[in-house]
Amino acid sequence: MNEYLNKITCGDCIEVMKNIPENSIDLIVTDSPYGLNYNNGDLANKRERVFGGCLLNEKARPIVGDDEEESMNLFKNMLMEANRVLKKGANCCCCCGGGGPKPIFAKWVLLMDDIIGFKQAVIWDKGGLGMGMQYRRNYEFILIAQKKGSSSHRWNGGNKTSNVWRIPKIIPKENQHPTVKPVELFEKVISIHSNEGDIVLDPFIGSGTTAVACKRLNRHFIGIDISQDYVNMANKRLANVPDRLENFGVK
Repeated sequence: MNEYLNKITCGDCIEVMKNIPENSIDLIVTDSPYGLNYNNGDLANKRERVFGGCLLNEKARPIVGDDEEESMNLFKNMLMEANRVLKKGANCCCCCGGGGPKPIFAKWVLLMDDIIGFKQAVIWDKGGLGMGMQYRRNYEFILIAQKKGSSSHRWNGGNKTSNVWRIPKIIPKENQHPTVKPVELFEKVISIHSNEGDIVLDPFIGSGTTAVACKRLNRHFIGIDISQDYVNMANKRLANVPDRLENFGVK
């Protein structure tokens, strides 16, 4: 596993995860394709060009594996490997679209419950008006599963942690992933569900937000993404984040 530790690997996440030992990961935090064919010439792509400073870039930036059926199979297979590599009692936290005309989030909840064990749905209130025609979508879910087999698990949220978090969204620029999430959002998830020195895995790490959060919070990370362009983007981004992990060995 050391070959992947504190690195971002380019490859198919399912195949890479097969090389990670079972019961070795303290937390999974990820943002897998939602199955919405996002940023493929749609309203999101037009908004990105106008408000994200991408006026000169007319080309859409679709998400790999974002077809509904393909993404569902990908998510299911990822959960199967996640359940294998997670330590007993550890959590798997997955970003998921909120609302919309397709109940994808409901299908994901059922998959998570069947494969790992569903725990909680956090609402990420992104602020603003959101996209849509009638009901404007200004929130997303963070779906949290907990692996069975142990009553103990990482919990640093005390007894007053709300399941509604308001953190401003990011309208991506050309040098960011089309679905980039705020570092503050992932820092909150990681802080609550892991301890310093723990290993956090992100199978769909994109431009590296999970890795940035881990470095800032003294966690080890394993990042995987299928796109070499985004791996390069993430590595460039990580180079500007101070490394404070030297005092925290792998548990």
